[in-house]
Amino acid sequence: MYICPRLTKNLLPYSYIVEKIICGLIILEIVFEQVSIVSMGGYNVLTSLPISASRFCAYICIAILFFKQYQLFNVFFSWSLVCSIGEIIFFQNIPYRFPNILHFLFIFSKAILIYANVYMVEVRKFKISKSAIKDNLIICFIYFTSIFVLNKFTNASYYYSFSNINYFSIISFIFLTTIIYIPILVFDRDNFNFKVKR
Repeated sequence: MYICPRLTKNLLPYSYIVEKIICGLIILEIVFEQVSIVSMGGYNVLTSLPISASRFCAYICIAILFFKQYQLFNVFFSWSLVCSIGEIIFFQNIPYRFPNILHFLFIFSKAILIYANVYMVEVRKFKISKSAIKDNLIICFIYFTSIFVLNKFTNASYYYSFSNINYFSIISFIFLTTIIYIPILVFDRDNFNFKVKR
């Protein structure tokens, strides 16, 4: 995941092609997952919509690469790490039994977030800005408030984060996505600004 994006450095003049491929893979993976759930007869609008934290992070990735909303990298940087590495290694049991195709799609969805993050940092040279912590807290508030309202008023059962529906998972997610920026504030003060290498 770390080496592959670096290999595309020679394709930097054609980076828009790489970015469209990343966005296309994210969209195809989400669509294929939804179609698979429907085909297995387990689709429920109260639990199956692609609106989890990792899905929201994927939408942010599309907004950055496809719609050129570069300022969202402030949020994507920490969300992609927590939603991929955090969920698959430390917190979340894969909800589909091996060798179900959804098992592999789940892992692939996390891998593509890591790949996109490394690509933006190593190839496009994105850097987070001084407002990263504030931006992260704002997006966390918007996202978790939306999920809370949805669960409260529609009897839906969407997880807040880490396959958990309790409020502690919200606090954990906000803490983890915020604390990632602390080392940058401490050790990289001179470069703590937002630049995009075009």
